[in-house]
Amino acid sequence: MKFCIAGKNNIAVNALDYLINELHFSKENIFVVINKTDSGVNLWQKSLKKYALDNNIKIKTLEDCYDIKDLIFLSLEFDRIIKTEVFKTKKMYNIHFSLLPAYKGMYTSALPIINGEKYSGVTLHKIDNGIDTGDIIDQIKFEIDLNDTARDLYLKYIENSFILFKKNIKNILEGNFISTSQQAIGSSYYSKKAIDYSNLKFDYKKTSFEIYNQLRAFIFPEYQLPTIDNEEIFKVELTNTKGDFCNIIKKESFYEITGIDGYIIKAFIKRQKQHNYN
Repeated sequence: MKFCIAGKNNIAVNALDYLINELHFSKENIFVVINKTDSGVNLWQKSLKKYALDNNIKIKTLEDCYDIKDLIFLSLEFDRIIKTEVFKTKKMYNIHFSLLPAYKGMYTSALPIINGEKYSGVTLHKIDNGIDTGDIIDQIKFEIDLNDTARDLYLKYIENSFILFKKNIKNILEGNFISTSQQAIGSSYYSKKAIDYSNLKFDYKKTSFEIYNQLRAFIFPEYQLPTIDNEEIFKVELTNTKGDFCNIIKKESFYEITGIDGYIIKAFIKRQKQHNYN
């Protein structure tokens, strides 16, 4: 049996480390396929490429996987769509960062917050030729707190995905699990076009809660921060205090924003070298 982990970041590295050091899976029979953006350097997340090189784990291309019959293929934040018909193995799995069937596709750290969801989750499912449409093997559901940013939600995905992996990996190796098809009701999908991160715009003709959700959905310092008048916002607070309707006022260290219902949002301005996010 061969095992391939394809993907990036802490979830892929932690899963690989668990296979080797906890389950004692032979290094000769395990390899990785890395994402195009993996530089081989640990940054705010671990590098799968670096871990593989440091631990003498083979790095292969996706195409190398096609002809391996006795392969278990596990996608953990992999950056390519899989075409199952080119593989000889049928044992192909993915952990998706949402509570499927909802939020297939992209931007699962932002869209549930924008939409005011109270819950999200992680889903282990079979890979088919759709996008996150395969039969579900297991899920973990968790709360999205009212003050969670996109970064906070992403870290919850990472943490719970590893729990989900450890819970199910032995059954995956043994082929001892039951899967169920995804339902049509409650299913949603978002493509890469759903958000233009190069040109983020905010609709202030909304309720204060909706504006608050828009802002916190893009607080992810390693990638971007929302801006007001070209000033970066690193933190937002939604209050129960009312002010004028549909207003933005700059204070010394924050913007005071109100939506159509008048509730005050405090959007705190990032100062240079003010905060350490790691």
